[in-house]
Amino acid sequence: MILEIVTTYIKPGQEAAFEEAFKEASKLIAASDGYIAHELRRCLETKGKYVNMVRWQTVEAHMIGFRESERFQKFRALLSPYYEKPSDMNHYELVMQNPA
Repeated sequence: MILEIVTTYIKPGQEAAFEEAFKEASKLIAASDGYIAHELRRCLETKGKYVNMVRWQTVEAHMIGFRESERFQKFRALLSPYYEKPSDMNHYELVMQNPA
């Protein structure tokens, strides 16, 4: 399992509209092969800062299966009007997990 973490900054005053648009955009991610789960979190310290965490079976499922698809173009069109600046995206692999 690969964890994609995207940090996004939303234009001031557009947070509620972004969250609504993300509900629709989420359906596009979830329809992708290799998708496992995702969650969107709002930062408590920095207004307008969000992280979208998506679990994929492989990096290729994300970078080829989703990013090179028409679904990604629609996803981007729904959300990019709210972005204050370009997002930061990285993939992470599990190193250690607390068993309890």
